[in-house]
Amino acid sequence: MRSFLPRVLSALLAPALLLGLAMVTAAPAPPPRAALSVPDKPGLYQRVLTRPAARLRAAPGGAVLPGPPLPPLSVLYVFGRQGAQGQDWVEVGAAAAGPAQGWIEAGQAIDWHQTLTLAFTRTSRRDPALFFRDHDRLAGLLEAADLGPGVARLRAALTSDPLPADFPVIAKEPDTYIDPNRQFYLLPILSFESVYLASGHETMLLKVAAVTLQAGEPGLPAPGVGEAGSAPKPGPQDAARPTPGPAANRPVGYRAGVVFVIDTSISMGPYIERTRAAVRRIYDRLRGSPLGARLSFGLVAFRSNVEAAPGLDYVSRVVATLEDGRDPATFQAKVAGVEEAKVSSKGFDEDAFAGVQDALERIDWTGFDARYIVLITDAGALDAKNPLGRTGLSAARLRLLAQEKDQSGGGKVAIAVLHLLTRAGLQNHDKAARQYRELSRWGDAGDLYFPVAGGAVDAFGIQVDTLGDALLRQLESAAADRPIEVPEGPKADPVARKTALVGRAMQLAYLGRETGSRAPRLIEAWVADRDLLDPSQKTLEVRVMISKNQLSNLQETLQAIFAAGERTQLSTKDFFDQLRGAAAALARDPDQVGPLQVKRLGDLGLVGAWLDGLPYTSQVMNLTQERWVARSYAEQQEVLDVIEEKIALYRKIHDDTDRWISLNPRAPPGESVTTVPLDALP
Repeated sequence: MRSFLPRVLSALLAPALLLGLAMVTAAPAPPPRAALSVPDKPGLYQRVLTRPAARLRAAPGGAVLPGPPLPPLSVLYVFGRQGAQGQDWVEVGAAAAGPAQGWIEAGQAIDWHQTLTLAFTRTSRRDPALFFRDHDRLAGLLEAADLGPGVARLRAALTSDPLPADFPVIAKEPDTYIDPNRQFYLLPILSFESVYLASGHETMLLKVAAVTLQAGEPGLPAPGVGEAGSAPKPGPQDAARPTPGPAANRPVGYRAGVVFVIDTSISMGPYIERTRAAVRRIYDRLRGSPLGARLSFGLVAFRSNVEAAPGLDYVSRVVATLEDGRDPATFQAKVAGVEEAKVSSKGFDEDAFAGVQDALERIDWTGFDARYIVLITDAGALDAKNPLGRTGLSAARLRLLAQEKDQSGGGKVAIAVLHLLTRAGLQNHDKAARQYRELSRWGDAGDLYFPVAGGAVDAFGIQVDTLGDALLRQLESAAADRPIEVPEGPKADPVARKTALVGRAMQLAYLGRETGSRAPRLIEAWVADRDLLDPSQKTLEVRVMISKNQLSNLQETLQAIFAAGERTQLSTKDFFDQLRGAAAALARDPDQVGPLQVKRLGDLGLVGAWLDGLPYTSQVMNLTQERWVARSYAEQQEVLDVIEEKIALYRKIHDDTDRWISLNPRAPPGESVTTVPLDALP
């Protein structure tokens, strides 16, 4: 049988790259020079990815420099291109500011025009993605009348030994989830094409580069995690299709953390007590059980702006951490004093987003594989547009922060919302529901928004107990080597069903970490970003690799746009005049900025040039003066609100030290990189 075992790239992109470049002993180099810019895009640098066995040379066609071959898919800047001895050569280095560190054959380099990469989505409701030998075979399959049987034949053939000659599929996604933030890897996008399927869905056909071990293929070492250079060739176990047995995938340490974020405003007393009772009930069921050490609770209380209503005492307060929740007595003592406010907030909305933000950032989630926030409120949330709000974030931006939480290892945080539809909030329900559906969106579960009709305490209690029971069943399944079962059918409780979908995805992610699932020796292949049979299921998420310097430029540009918008709110025609002044301040070469060059928001700084060519349309950065003037005051303010949210998001990403990866320790700190989803762009 011939199949493919995916390979983690973290060991290749950091330690190995260091060995590959740091061990070079060349003659004294001339003064550093900057990397080559992308044609017509000054300030954006050319980059390449290396193929297996690429070697640095002192000059085009010259002697090989000491040191091992460069790891596959090393990300390098281009400093020069030259022909010699009938071949093309590329001069490369690890940092845009130099120095250049040697030459490699052009055939050993892949131009990477946009720093786009893919991450596998976390889901339990689809089959692993298939990587195809060429574009036409993938496109032909999607257009075939017998798509279902065709896909079934391909998947069945993957289990055969040997595979048919010239088989169209050359690799597949791992069976368990790879966390791209905990195990940094690259699946660089080399090109892409958008197509429409007969189902009406739009899908992206993506040409990617990937590192994959292939059984029996010579010259493809299989270094272990943290190793560099050569290593033994894959043995029979490595060559086989991954089928971890019970001992391999037993989730011995699988733990769940649940943080309740509860509204403690003047109307919430009965619900606070019922939440305490639900947690006591779970602790009582776990007493004496080995599962007791696997589930922990925390609690954050929130109200609203204390300057507008000083008697509220606090906006948000961490009452009990997950560490407190490891001991039932400690948790109960901490939350015993939580009570409703004695005064009313200003307005009906409360600062729920401040409570969620504190649960994400002020509670340590380390060591918890299943991570849940349960928001309980009868009101809408103070969002980015409300001056009383603390966070300056919308529901979508806050959800993105929760989904990026797995940069610190362990997994994303799922947010569930129990929305109490009380009579007092009747005029607020629709708006709040839209906010909370957006906040609680999660993959194939849709959203985790659970309204409580009438706000009845008994009905609320049933939902809280159902949630607790679902979590206990998940822990029992994980401890017994069973996949978490998802209730189906018309009688399935929506809380139990959706929580199980999330739990199964978290369990797969845990298994991927524990059993060493790794990203698909170097191939170039085509893959669809949606499931072949169910295009409603996303298989891959497009992300952008961004350096700290690029993030800083994004933030500076948006700050300039926001400041110009604030200064010209009463005179919209002056907005672009303000931007032209800002463009000179942001430009690498201010003398090159003319008054006619700022025709759209994206012409400031490097943002527009960077975004151009991505499979992404920026509604903000493509605004022209004519479109801006045609917008109403409210529509202009909406654009500025989005920009302000992005600025706050970039500040948080920049300050999150755990998420930044240095591809070469010799490069300046500004060259550290992370990946962000496309929808994090302006």
